Amino acid sequence: MKQVSTAFLGAAAMATFATAGTALMDQIGDMDGSNIDASNMLANQYFEAAFSVYDIAALDDYDNPGGTPGGSVEMVIGGWNGYVSIDGISALQANFYSSPDAAALNLAGDVASADYAGAPTGDPAWSLAGYDLIGVAGGFANQIGMNYVSLIPANEFGTNGQTGCAIGFVGNLQCWQANPGNGFGFGGLQEAANNLAYRVMSGSSDPCDLPLPACSADITGPDGAPDGLVGVDDVLGCIGTFGQAGDGSSRPTGDCFPLPNGDCLVNVDDLLNIIGAFGEDCRPRGACCYGLAGCDEEILEDDCGVSGGDWLGEGSTCADCQAGACCFIDGSCTEGTPAECTVAGGTYAGDGIDCATANCPQPSPGACCLGPSDCIDGLYPTDCAEFAGTYMGSDTTCETISCGWEGCPVGSTDEGVACQEDTNNPNGDPNGGMNVDPPSYGAIANGETICGLMSTYTCIGCGDAGEDVTYRDTDWYLFDNNAGGEWTISGGGEMALVMGIVDNNALAFVDYFVVGPYEEDATTVTLPAGGSYSVWVGFDFSAGENPCSTGANEYSVTLIGQDAPLAACCVLGDCIGDLDPTECASFGGTYVSGETCKSYTCPGGYEPCSTGYGEDPLLPEDTGWTAGTSDAGSGYARAMNVSAPSMSSVAVHGLSLVYNAGWSDCSADASNMVMGWTLYDDAAGLPGNELANGQGGTHAALDLVYASAYPLSRWDLPVNYDLSAPWIQINSSSSGQGECWFLWMSSTASGAGSSALNDGAGWVAETFNLNYCITP
Repeated sequence: MKQVSTAFLGAAAMATFATAGTALMDQIGDMDGSNIDASNMLANQYFEAAFSVYDIAALDDYDNPGGTPGGSVEMVIGGWNGYVSIDGISALQANFYSSPDAAALNLAGDVASADYAGAPTGDPAWSLAGYDLIGVAGGFANQIGMNYVSLIPANEFGTNGQTGCAIGFVGNLQCWQANPGNGFGFGGLQEAANNLAYRVMSGSSDPCDLPLPACSADITGPDGAPDGLVGVDDVLGCIGTFGQAGDGSSRPTGDCFPLPNGDCLVNVDDLLNIIGAFGEDCRPRGACCYGLAGCDEEILEDDCGVSGGDWLGEGSTCADCQAGACCFIDGSCTEGTPAECTVAGGTYAGDGIDCATANCPQPSPGACCLGPSDCIDGLYPTDCAEFAGTYMGSDTTCETISCGWEGCPVGSTDEGVACQEDTNNPNGDPNGGMNVDPPSYGAIANGETICGLMSTYTCIGCGDAGEDVTYRDTDWYLFDNNAGGEWTISGGGEMALVMGIVDNNALAFVDYFVVGPYEEDATTVTLPAGGSYSVWVGFDFSAGENPCSTGANEYSVTLIGQDAPLAACCVLGDCIGDLDPTECASFGGTYVSGETCKSYTCPGGYEPCSTGYGEDPLLPEDTGWTAGTSDAGSGYARAMNVSAPSMSSVAVHGLSLVYNAGWSDCSADASNMVMGWTLYDDAAGLPGNELANGQGGTHAALDLVYASAYPLSRWDLPVNYDLSAPWIQINSSSSGQGECWFLWMSSTASGAGSSALNDGAGWVAETFNLNYCITP
């Protein structure tokens, strides 16, 4: 493990969870993990000394206008590539930075940093399988304004794999990964369009300052932890701790009254609270889905499992129970949920459709791959399986498909560089690109195939303290892009590889692909004329190590270029013609690959509100912007307190994104989104009674892009309300995950305003304003 710096502002034994006070930042949400993307995370880890070049922090930002000190940091953690559990973690380091660039220089925070020895303890109330909620408490200095936080586990790759910070659904879709050793090859810092699952609290670290759980009388159970039942164990637990008081670091077991926070003393009031609730069953209940066989509601998770059903989560209903036929490539069929069908690699035929009526397509003969170089034509899937082969699809032929990387082709160019062995001079690599000092490149011509060698090696004495560290050989091949064009790279090798095209000026991939051993793939990009670009090849570090001694080090890569096709060229919101990238750039335009002026509408220019009744959205260059989900299917609704004598129409700006195991832009389909509005009166500073509602309106794409990936849109909604209304809610109307959602852009940074959020449990105040423009 990398030696953790001792230059901390404070150090303590391993702490527990959130402090009391207010949330300076919360991208974790409810304890059931409903705000967490359970299929994704970002690497976040101190490795052992041999891999310290890969030490990496996942950090996210939050606005703290008053510079309030932090009292605790929490993170949802998971892992992969050999990860077992949080028990394998040896320490945590909490860090607060002045900027992402500071983390790129040193992972220890320059504003505040503290380490906590020992394996962390997961919060027992956390219920998302495969992830843990961990945290530390202390006094953390914060700067006034934007702060950047990380909580880095010290975790040895050799015994406990890789750790990562989970990703959530709430935030401004902007975070960073810092890797000062540049082992991952992205130059020390890269930005990502995600929300990291962090929570930063201010205030006291005394657990007695935290609210009691909803079922406060359930204080213990047969195994010492609350079990959801109020019974004899709870009475005895209270009696056994009778008279105990908190010491500032723990809450006595029997303290369960008065609500909401208790009094940190076990007395008669606590005992009477338990006796009064005796017999209550607080265990979570939800729908139990039996597929085509039906569904039951208000079922315990364990009871659902015993009966062979699929428990859909606390508070779920049978409306969420979906089942139908699942068709496979070999013509076979099973029945189950859409998720089960996707995991199994099938095609879902629809809710309520059984296999007898699904009419699954039956296969035709096709190519059967028996390895990267052996192929048989004319086999059905079942016949191919008997040969232990891979069926490549109906009507495919061995001549038209690839079974994998077959080795360096005849006539390819030798890289001319020996396999990179252990060394104390990594700068001697003649095609190591920007990973060597000074940068040094190979070259590849249009139509050329290069055959090279790829390895990992020990860099002797290259660590921060003179220790040995593991590096990877990366090969960079410059190519001539003076005229621009459409470029395709393809290749594969004997080992797991990453191949792509790098913009040398931006030090970022234009595009890339990852292949396993003896696999091959390709990608195509369109580049404007000029600039500096390289074909990049590197070993995929997530596959372990690959020194020269393995003898499996060969790869090949091919570059094919051609004139870029004519496509729509947008200049100031107008499509001036179908041009190639060079011509479009000469007009100061944006080349839109795959589109033509006949069918494409160029994004318009952004214009601020001019009616006198509104607030403008924060722009991409503004710090602290937030785009918050407001969609009927997602379960999140947002409202803004407004002021206007009447409303004939309202315009709002936001992002149109689709969530499917990660966020993706769907602004191309935003004009098909159904937008709705609701007006409310005021109830103690939050939306109260509904006054009016409606839906409809028009969409306009704009030429502003957030987080380098998400275009801004404007929606104009007709309201025609003749009176003043203090609150307006805007939302999209999807049926749930997998469809376009409206994310409402903020007009102030966090802490500098107020809006309202309803996640199904009622309206609560948010700390930022939302944009709107009302025409009376």
